[in-house]
Amino acid sequence: MKAINNYTAKDLTLVITAYKECPYLEECIQSVLKQTSVPNLMISTSTPNDYISGLAEKYSLQVRVNPTGGQVKDYNFAMHQPDTPLVMLMHQDEVIAPAFVEQSIYELNHCKDPIISFTNYIEMHNDVVDKKASSIVKIKRIMLWPLSIPGVMRHGHGKRAIQLLGNPITHPTVICVMKKMPEELFVERFKASMDWDLWERLSRLKGSFVYSKKVLLYHRMNDDNQTSKLFKTTNSRYEEESEIFNRFWPKWITKLIMKFYSKAANYY
Repeated sequence: MKAINNYTAKDLTLVITAYKECPYLEECIQSVLKQTSVPNLMISTSTPNDYISGLAEKYSLQVRVNPTGGQVKDYNFAMHQPDTPLVMLMHQDEVIAPAFVEQSIYELNHCKDPIISFTNYIEMHNDVVDKKASSIVKIKRIMLWPLSIPGVMRHGHGKRAIQLLGNPITHPTVICVMKKMPEELFVERFKASMDWDLWERLSRLKGSFVYSKKVLLYHRMNDDNQTSKLFKTTNSRYEEESEIFNRFWPKWITKLIMKFYSKAANYY
């Protein structure tokens, strides 16, 4: 298939959102630098410290400091630091496979009018990559079945169909085409569902969601994982998810879905 776009790895900046002194930060950095196609890389933080500075100096990375902290503010700040056409936020405890960038760029170049790209993933527990997909990963893969229909992700119905029963798009794998992004990326009032809110809004745009079925991210699951923290500390998660479901369904159907969907928290 002939390429439609001509992106390269140098058109992509991965921004690691670093917080305090994460013991996995160096492994995260190394997984980017070991890519078969090496992108631009920088660190963004609202908690500058000697640990982050030391790693940045070791690997010759720029550090951008957000003067006003908070997860949503940190994400928005980080997304606006690069000047490349493609930007991806990378969690400080994640590890990407060596072919992540190369495969993602390939998918973006062979897709008409891309908005975002994202990939398949598998979890890791106790620093060991799972041999089999967990229940939540299997559910997400099932939710993405419309992607098997050629051309479906160029149409609004296809981009929305994969979100009808929840959010199957794994945020740490998402590369954003910046010219397609809204002025307000992540909305402050969405704490646990800020990514899903954005995907839903993007699904209304003309253009394509791009997906690679290859497992290209190892998603670390532990008590320090940001998703786990949010599920345990926020009281607004279910209200946020209900609000987004209401963009797809009548309220009475949303109530039925939430009875089942809320059980997903048991997997974190």
